[in-house]
Amino acid sequence: KYHIENEGRKLKSSRREDTTILSDLLECNCYPISICHFLSDMIDTGPEGNATNPFTTMEEILQDLEEMISHPYLFLHDSHSGVGIPILPAFGRQYHGRKKEVARFLEIPTRMEVSNRSVSSQSQFGNNSGKVEAIFVSGRGGSGKSHLVNKCGDFLSMQGWLVIGKKFERGLEHNAQGVVCSLFDEVVKILVMMRSGGDEQDTEYSENVAKILVDSFDASSLSSLFGYLPSIKSFLDGIAVKRTSFVESNLMHWQLVFLLTRFINALLRANRPIMLILDDLQWSDELTIELVLGDILEAVFDGKGGCNFLFAGVYRDDNMSNEHPLSAKLSNLRQSQSVHVTDIDLSSFTKRDVSEIIANELRLPSRVVSELGDIVHKKTSGHIFYAVELLNALVRDSTIYFSLKTRRFQWCWEKICSLKTSDSVAQFMVSTFSTLEPEVLQMLRLLSCFGLHTDVDVLDILDASCVAPFDGIRTPLQNLSDLGFIEVAGGLVRFTHDLIQQHVYESIELEQRRTFHIEIGLFLGWKVSTSRTSSDASSLEGAVGKMYISESKSQGSVITERSLLSIATDHINHAGPEFVEQSERKSFAVWNLEVGKELSARCDFGCALHYYEQGIAFVGNEVWVDECDINGKYFCLDLYEGAAEAASAIRNDTKVKHYTNVIIRNVPLDNSLPAWITLISSLESNGRHLEILEKGIKLIQLLNIDIPPPPPSPTA
Repeated sequence: KYHIENEGRKLKSSRREDTTILSDLLECNCYPISICHFLSDMIDTGPEGNATNPFTTMEEILQDLEEMISHPYLFLHDSHSGVGIPILPAFGRQYHGRKKEVARFLEIPTRMEVSNRSVSSQSQFGNNSGKVEAIFVSGRGGSGKSHLVNKCGDFLSMQGWLVIGKKFERGLEHNAQGVVCSLFDEVVKILVMMRSGGDEQDTEYSENVAKILVDSFDASSLSSLFGYLPSIKSFLDGIAVKRTSFVESNLMHWQLVFLLTRFINALLRANRPIMLILDDLQWSDELTIELVLGDILEAVFDGKGGCNFLFAGVYRDDNMSNEHPLSAKLSNLRQSQSVHVTDIDLSSFTKRDVSEIIANELRLPSRVVSELGDIVHKKTSGHIFYAVELLNALVRDSTIYFSLKTRRFQWCWEKICSLKTSDSVAQFMVSTFSTLEPEVLQMLRLLSCFGLHTDVDVLDILDASCVAPFDGIRTPLQNLSDLGFIEVAGGLVRFTHDLIQQHVYESIELEQRRTFHIEIGLFLGWKVSTSRTSSDASSLEGAVGKMYISESKSQGSVITERSLLSIATDHINHAGPEFVEQSERKSFAVWNLEVGKELSARCDFGCALHYYEQGIAFVGNEVWVDECDINGKYFCLDLYEGAAEAASAIRNDTKVKHYTNVIIRNVPLDNSLPAWITLISSLESNGRHLEILEKGIKLIQLLNIDIPPPPPSPTA
């Protein structure tokens, strides 16, 4: 300390009057900027000192040194050459904080790996060996759940784990089965890439999985699996794989359970650890929750693959009531003898957590940012999404700025202290959006109408529509990406957080929102090109499958996974029948029918049922009572038959009964026979034998088949 004070007096005495110790050190370019500030804050103190953030205790000096030693990249090395302004910080893109939660999460796969290597691990880690491990991360929206799980997943991936994740979406509960199938199909796609990726171990693993799959499935089962996981065909070269053959609708669910459970056990036999992630479980449906958390986890346990399998589920506890099917399933799992559950609940960030985020992003010592962290924490109540968005807003309006004089980030303390924050995240986000340029805001609202993400190709098509910004979509997209609202990668535009999409969408007036959806749906529907090329919307009833794009910048490309027609239909459905002219409703019902048929052919019956029901909503009940509209009745019959079959496939017996009874009441017997069969099959699968007998007798009577009287009772 004496030496520092002595050297400080020498520096002060030799310095020009118009300079400071910090400016002299920075000008000589001999030391990192952090060292220049460190020395200035120690030496240039006292009543006449010019230190930016003078040390007050020896503990603060030691803390700065410890941070430099522990994280030299952040707190010692310069982030730029010292000339000009560095890249502005983007809070939320790097992972900070939650060290205890990360450690608790990673303790589970560590235990699994030790268990695989040593039988004695049971005594070291408890009696969970042999059980399937499942981790559930919960918290309110914006608490960092997805970030934590993905961070841990990235770490495990670098350790050789196969990590795959998918996310359910708000308002798309009907597509829950499709999300699960897409998760497993993504596994197959990764195996295809491994085979030709050049890594010897990956190639060997991929080929081993292919052999196990061929041994585990017969030709018929592989064909059925292709119906759910289309990438199987490209993975199993030389194997004759065709579309799934006919299976009675009431057996479809059990077929899916059989195929996926056998598939995951085949993967685990290849002896590589796998982690499956399903995010936003609160937006799944009951059948899918039972499939994943019941059938699949039980199958892994029965197949003795638990030592190589980890499931991670993420859900918002503020969006889930006690009546939600996930609540009951989680309660059952915690009592399970085959699944070991670890619950990680993410509470609000502490003041220290917020300060750590600021320190790491601005590359400043913790002591320098502690007051800023305190006030940000106070104004956001530790809601990390809110805090991150507030900090990014302070960067955008230059309240947090880079000082050329001190060559580090600083902030206007008066503006921050006087800052009036909103009562909720929603209000804050709406106020943030209002500062955007009109065309950028229009682009943001357009994107929110598609949900969490959409294809760049689809946006290119819309570039010529009235809903797109006048000067095109590319510049506003780039602006939104620079602002951190969206990410553009892999042909997709994706919101950086689902809360941003939610608050943008909900900030649009209801009538304007519906207008957006109608205009998007009509324009995309008009752009669909089929073998019966026509710009007439009513001719789209023959359009199914993957639709080729015509007259667009993406000419010749294919919108995969969801056809252009289904995207157009989604937007019309979001607007609703009441917002559509009566004369146009049948055309949109036709769109729903065709999308439903395509999804049924792909065995995605939960999603198919949604479209059949939407089509029924567009045609209404009047078509049944209009004796002159024979074609309308048969078209309506297609919708109701499709709905009944789809409901039977997902074991929704209430809807099976409703739709088949409507058909039986409104069409001749010859045309209602398939509905009778569907109804009786549904009753049979539920063991309701007395009702089967009742319905069977009634049908026989309607067919004018005589029922012989019972034989006389034997006499004594």
